[in-house]
Amino acid sequence: MRRAIVTGADGFLGRHLVDRLGRNGVQVTTVTRRHRPSPGNYAMGDAPWCSSVLASVIECAEPDAVFHLVGGTVGSQAELEQSNVGVALSVMQALREARARPLLVCCGSAAEYGAAARDGEPVRETAVCAPLTSYGVVKHALTKAALGFADETGAPVLIARVFNPIGPGMPPYLALGGFARQIAQMRSSVGVLQTGNLEVFRDFINVDHVTEAMWLLACNDNARGVVNVCSGQATELGRLVDILVNASEKDVAIATSVSRLRVGELRVMVGSTELLANFGAAPPATDYTDLIERIWHDARERWSLQ
Repeated sequence: MRRAIVTGADGFLGRHLVDRLGRNGVQVTTVTRRHRPSPGNYAMGDAPWCSSVLASVIECAEPDAVFHLVGGTVGSQAELEQSNVGVALSVMQALREARARPLLVCCGSAAEYGAAARDGEPVRETAVCAPLTSYGVVKHALTKAALGFADETGAPVLIARVFNPIGPGMPPYLALGGFARQIAQMRSSVGVLQTGNLEVFRDFINVDHVTEAMWLLACNDNARGVVNVCSGQATELGRLVDILVNASEKDVAIATSVSRLRVGELRVMVGSTELLANFGAAPPATDYTDLIERIWHDARERWSLQ
């Protein structure tokens, strides 16, 4: 791979992927909603995106791969559909207009599985998705659209179904990112952290491991269709919060907020890494202490009020 386009390059995963590709010698063209002060960036504004403009970007960049990472996590159902499915359809239409057939890598989500996941059982890509949240519904619609595009055009398509990425630069809408911001914004060395249920086990994966897996999968011609990008390890959220509190060196009491509780959520949700390993992209073990400490230092720099 010599050239690539990354949409959503200013997002959490996008920033890390652009860095990863750059370190691997790939010339990266970035496409974002807002202007990004860097060479080779194209700002498209809010959804919907114009497919003809995107086609011009593709023709100019001549990418070997398009990593489509743009997506929204909050908003009405219509807004979620537009920012996730609508923008993805614009990218696919742009590829048609440009008559280009680079590898299309779309970012999926573990939320697509929904009711297909069983408590404590590693969920496989062959599970019949039954998403339970609005976000899961639109991400699964994106997956189906991308796979349909592959069937229609013969273009290579990879769906990287990412589980729970964590790392420096996490947005506050992700649990650990939100907890880190709460602690950073405490006006003294003593405070109360509002959380939901911490006695849940999730498949947390270092965001650097996510981008490495995406790179390895993209470079493997056999890695197409849906592939879980996960650690395969179930880690208790409470354990990571304890590490976060210790890293902050603050006296933090934890209070469970009823508004943060999720009815009927699985106690243990973990992905299968079997297919990922078959493609030579299984991640290494995570040093959670080091990773959470880096998340804390980043959050302190961004959010501290002291």
